[in-house]
Amino acid sequence: MAEKKPPFHETVANNLIEKLKAGTAPWQKPWDPGAPGFMPTNPLTGNRYKGINAIHLMSQGRSDNRWMTYKQAKELGAQVRGKEKGTGVQYWKFTEERTKLDDNGKPVIDEKGKPVKETIKLERPRVFFATVFNGEQIDGLPPLERKEQTWDASERAEKILNASGADIRHGGDRAFYRPSSDHIQLPDKGQFPTSDNYYATALHELGHWTGHSSRLDRDLSNPFGSEGYAKEELRAEISSMILGDELGIGHDPEQHAAYVGSWIKALQEDPLEIFRASADAEKICGYVMDLEQKQVIEQTQIQKQTSELKPSEDNKDQDLDMQLPIQTQPIRDQVLSTLSQEDLRALTLVAEERKRLASGESEPQSFEEVAKENLGFLLPADWSGDIQLQGNVIYTDENGEKFVEPAEGVTPEFWGVYAQHEKGMHQWVADLDTQHQAEELANLLSVVDALSEPNEHEQAAKFARINEIRVRLNPNSSDDDILAAKETRKSAEMAATLNDGDLQQRIAEFEQQERKPQQQPDSVPTQAEGEKTYINVPFKEKNEAKGLGAKWDGEQRSWYVPPGVDVNQFSKWATEGNDNQESVQANQQIQSKQVEQSRQYLAVPYGERAAAKAAGAAWDAGAKSWYVGPNGDKERLSRWSPDRVQTQQDPAMTPKEEFAEALRSVGCEVDGEHPIMDGKKHRIRTTGDKNSLSHSAGSGFYVGHLDGHPAGYIRNNRTGIDIKWKSKGYALSPEEKAKLQAEAAEKLAAREKEQKRLQNATADRVSRQVASLVPATQQTPYQERKNIQPLPGVLTDSEGIKTYIPLSDVQGKQWTMQYIQEDGTKRFAKDSKKEGCFHIVGGDMKSLEDAPAIVLHEGYATAATNTEALGFPTVATFDAGNLPVVAKALQEVFPDKPMVIFGDDDRHQELMTGVNPGKEKASEAAKAVSGTAAFPIFAPGEAEYPVDLPKVTPQTYREHCAAKRVLETAPEDKHTELKKSLLSDEQLSAIENLYRHTDYNDLANNSLLGKEGVERQVRATVSKAIQDSERKREDKQVLHQEQVHKQKRAARVS
Repeated sequence: MAEKKPPFHETVANNLIEKLKAGTAPWQKPWDPGAPGFMPTNPLTGNRYKGINAIHLMSQGRSDNRWMTYKQAKELGAQVRGKEKGTGVQYWKFTEERTKLDDNGKPVIDEKGKPVKETIKLERPRVFFATVFNGEQIDGLPPLERKEQTWDASERAEKILNASGADIRHGGDRAFYRPSSDHIQLPDKGQFPTSDNYYATALHELGHWTGHSSRLDRDLSNPFGSEGYAKEELRAEISSMILGDELGIGHDPEQHAAYVGSWIKALQEDPLEIFRASADAEKICGYVMDLEQKQVIEQTQIQKQTSELKPSEDNKDQDLDMQLPIQTQPIRDQVLSTLSQEDLRALTLVAEERKRLASGESEPQSFEEVAKENLGFLLPADWSGDIQLQGNVIYTDENGEKFVEPAEGVTPEFWGVYAQHEKGMHQWVADLDTQHQAEELANLLSVVDALSEPNEHEQAAKFARINEIRVRLNPNSSDDDILAAKETRKSAEMAATLNDGDLQQRIAEFEQQERKPQQQPDSVPTQAEGEKTYINVPFKEKNEAKGLGAKWDGEQRSWYVPPGVDVNQFSKWATEGNDNQESVQANQQIQSKQVEQSRQYLAVPYGERAAAKAAGAAWDAGAKSWYVGPNGDKERLSRWSPDRVQTQQDPAMTPKEEFAEALRSVGCEVDGEHPIMDGKKHRIRTTGDKNSLSHSAGSGFYVGHLDGHPAGYIRNNRTGIDIKWKSKGYALSPEEKAKLQAEAAEKLAAREKEQKRLQNATADRVSRQVASLVPATQQTPYQERKNIQPLPGVLTDSEGIKTYIPLSDVQGKQWTMQYIQEDGTKRFAKDSKKEGCFHIVGGDMKSLEDAPAIVLHEGYATAATNTEALGFPTVATFDAGNLPVVAKALQEVFPDKPMVIFGDDDRHQELMTGVNPGKEKASEAAKAVSGTAAFPIFAPGEAEYPVDLPKVTPQTYREHCAAKRVLETAPEDKHTELKKSLLSDEQLSAIENLYRHTDYNDLANNSLLGKEGVERQVRATVSKAIQDSERKREDKQVLHQEQVHKQKRAARVS
């Protein structure tokens, strides 16, 4: 039987032990200042090998620092020599970059047409092994190029020391870092042989300085000569070696030979120690090198000098006073420096209140009040820190009701920002005009989340994410800027992952599984899931407890035994009054049940995943299935329980009942006639809507149909959650389908009946109102402003101030009335019918019968202007959407009359919104009745946008409106940037000019052509329409006579 290959970590440790004994471990070898780089690199990628891989490769004793795989060597046109033995390296993958998908499973594309990527944190980090070969083992590689050092090593090192803000003191003949005063002591520069020696020593001590609890938080409490002290020296020594190569100041290991015995012992007892040490060394280097990037303009806080008792000579380099404020990280400084003082103050106040809420020092109501006061909107007290953005449009249904829908396949009219609750639901925060503004607000809220994060590694990762988004949003950012921000974010996320206690424990267990594959899970009492046993650990013993697996609870300010850890190890720290033995027995009983438990998986259709996630479902990537998450709402999630999935052919519920359950799952209140599955859009109340709101004004929206395979769409506009629903395949019998359709038709008829009742009541009301009004024989203020004469049919009050215009249908019944105030404000009677109703300007239905043509207009003023020019009554429909409806109704009454529609040309709307409603609806009406559509023609240059001005688009106009609104309350330092989005006075004047030149009333009053121009245009258009109509009639008569003649001739022949 072949001998089992030792695990990777043992192979590395055993090799290093031999090197240490021989004095040839990488960090034991001196490296001269300015010498070519000695750290292992990959020539194909240009990246340096890091951590344990770098140490392991350097231990192979090669003089060439280039390492690559067999395949990479071939890519470089080289060939690994036969029988050469490769060296193993190990990689851990903690995150994975994937293409972001939309709700339909399709890739999301950015503005440049490239797929949007998102980084997914792996639930179970994966380890990969590779074999690499050194440049000395490969034929065909070009000679190793020694790049010339183009920087001053001492100057770079000095900048790092200055940027750190560390308290560095000079004097004496020893170099050390003292934790109690958080200062570095160095001999004077003149005592060092060279400046490189001085800076190498200073950076070595700066490595120790990074271990302070306010920075990377390593254990610095161990006394000189102890194993713990030697472990810290190992980390500083490896980091010094890496920094020496990076800066070109070399590496001198002579002063640290005393620790070799302790290092060998540590690796013999725990081979994983070299992995931890090299990982910590990389963190030290990353921290120190980040200081080089930090631009120090002004040090905002000088380290406080404190008097201290003189420590004993034996222990003066060690102290337990580690409780200094946490130093602000460079990436955090970069993010916060972009904020105004006002914004920073507001965000900090909200973040501090959120931390107090988390620690139990504040109440939810207090947090929401602080958020409202400082941010101007509410944040939920149980905000998870996540923000959702969504493009929206305002939809108007057949009843004129308006509500919000997601902008799917259309350009969003505005963007909504939503804060996520802990349980997954979303709460509306604000609406903004552009996506950029929404992203900026989301970034600000992310700063609140980051500032309130108690874990410094998680906080650094959050600030790195914010910085990456900030860089991506900046139009001036180069590809290099974006790449650098991305790499910084990935490094921060990896640091947060590596410092996760649970993950470290899992990695250690993984590494030792090969040595101890047979574990007895029932032999050790552990905590039940979700339970914590708090323990009383003195500060001096914290590292011992931490090493056994204890964790710190920031909210309770206490150490505790986490779930899955043996509580017997912590018996000496059991809290007073807690019977540890009873606790252990209880945990044993709980554990026996826990072993039997597994995740409760769910059968969630793809289209319903967002609703399931909002209810607390979580995704198991390994099992490829959803399951009830730790904070899942089991009642809401029960609808996706596998035991509720039908395995029989016969349905357990009808599609309507199933759809109703889907509505409830996203927070809709199902009662009364709902759901109405008639294929039309319906509003519905949702949880959180005011009690006074009816279903027709609710925040929910759905469409459900029973044709074919029953399906539908549901959206909760309050939370932003939607479902694309499909029936689970239940087959309806013809009788069941007919019954459901009959019920839907019944309810629809009932709604229409109620609507008709209200409309009839309004018609009676306005008809009675007419009796109290008088004909407008003199110009009202509105008619005077529009320069139109009083015509029969228009009414006014006894003072002649307001204008009243009745609207009737083709049967002559008055349904509503338009009220026009003295200032021009218009409205229609409440609960009235307007669709299909109109006003005959200057006459009645009898006078229309005598008119040579039926002429329709959108507004009353235009109709009055053209009536005067034509000399016979015309029709006003009062809005563009009503033109096609009225045109078809009048054609049925007067089928032989020519139809002419004089529409508005809303060119200003086309610039601002991309739509010209007046022109589109007038053309639609003319096409529907085979009529003629015409629009006013103004004098050259009067109704044209100047060609020498920058073009106004819907996007630039929305940005203008948003900037104008924000400017009213924005601080002075924001004005310059905001004003860049404003349209110029010339552009606004051009839009206003187009607005003043849209219809025939404008042609009469605002054009050089005046009323004479109106008369020429409308008379010519109507005359041509009449002539065309007469010619068609004559052609029709001739055709009819020919057919009659043929029939008579055929009869004679027969």
